[in-house]
Amino acid sequence: MNRAGAFTHVPNWARRFLSQDPAEKTWTCATCGEITPFHFGQGWYARRRCACEQRAEELRQRQGVARTLGQVLTEAQRAQTYRWLGASWAAHELEEKTFTNFERHRQPAAFDRTRDFAFNPQGNLLLYGTFGLGKTHLLAAVANLRRAAGRPCLFASAVTLFDAIQERVSNDEDYQGLIKQAIQTPLLLLDDPDKPKWSAFREEIYYQLIDGRTRRGLPLAMTSNYAPAELDHVIGGAARSRLMMGIIPIPMSGSDYRFGVPSGDYS
Repeated sequence: MNRAGAFTHVPNWARRFLSQDPAEKTWTCATCGEITPFHFGQGWYARRRCACEQRAEELRQRQGVARTLGQVLTEAQRAQTYRWLGASWAAHELEEKTFTNFERHRQPAAFDRTRDFAFNPQGNLLLYGTFGLGKTHLLAAVANLRRAAGRPCLFASAVTLFDAIQERVSNDEDYQGLIKQAIQTPLLLLDDPDKPKWSAFREEIYYQLIDGRTRRGLPLAMTSNYAPAELDHVIGGAARSRLMMGIIPIPMSGSDYRFGVPSGDYS
């Protein structure tokens, strides 16, 4: 290897792991999205591990037990559900929100339709209504049911998503990787897209997410204080138009759970 870090000669044994075609070493993780290869110079590329694989290998080494990489990888993908934006943005408290501990009698129709979606996610589910009805709880219940079944999915509060993006922008870091993850994950759960203040930048991000997933035929689940017809001023008309393709609107109404229900951490 020369001073620039490029391979001037590649041993025959190493050529099994390298390629001069970057596409051969590019792959897609169900949780992390597209993973581009390492470039070693002189036109040689190698497969790069995603965050799931790195975490899986760390867990396997730390635990020191005979388990397959596939088994540990499944666990690592489950762990990514709430921490894919970064450890500081993880919402671990949502891991306890399930259909079992949701008070079904308060929202029976929304409960049943959301649980049906959780077992077979298709289309764009939208839970909407005023504050304190249990929308976030039901959304997290979908994520946790999928995690329990070993199915990768990503959950994010819209506020947290844009905070994580802004942090990367401030640090002069690329944030498009997060967008790719959100577009490519088998199921994306987005809580409260109406909470962040509107901006052209945020509207563009919503469009990228919804359009990208629509073109791939991937399901999306969201919560909002606004009905579908009122979302233009939140996510933009183009994104709402795509959201309406296969939409499953689930209205919720009633009193705020936070009043008179001490244990009800609902939203």
